[in-house]
Amino acid sequence: MMRYQKGYNNVMRSNRYRPILIILLVLLVAFLIMRFTGVGSLDTGNFESQRNARIRSEMQHAMSSTNSLSRLGATTTSSVLSRVRQYVHGIEVVNDLNVGMYGEVGRLYTTDIFDNIYSIIDTYEACLASGQKVNDPLNNLTVAINDLNSKTNILLNNVSATDAP
Repeated sequence: MMRYQKGYNNVMRSNRYRPILIILLVLLVAFLIMRFTGVGSLDTGNFESQRNARIRSEMQHAMSSTNSLSRLGATTTSSVLSRVRQYVHGIEVVNDLNVGMYGEVGRLYTTDIFDNIYSIIDTYEACLASGQKVNDPLNNLTVAINDLNSKTNILLNNVSATDAP
């Protein structure tokens, strides 16, 4: 009788783990299906379209704000300069986000482009504060923003690389 009970207990123990293994197997299969279909992962196409829309918007605002700057140093010039800085910073943030997502190969713009624009804006503000002429900083800012715009157009495939100046 002892033998029979011993054998019966062993069979029962091995059957106890079967439902747990089946549940784990079903969960693993479900996880793999979701992983390979893209559930919970980055939708690259959507990310790129949102990124491009944000860059395009920030660039258009920066261009229009730069074009509205006065050569005479009007009273609103300081606030317009701060908006230009804000829009350029927005483009820089999107650039940094893209680097964060894709690594260094995802860099859209080099940092020296932004550093140059910020230094021109600082020079412009210093000329405004001291009452000096703002023609040179305004021309430099316009050239730098136009250069950023042409790089943006190439980036967003609005202009092919051969059509760029």
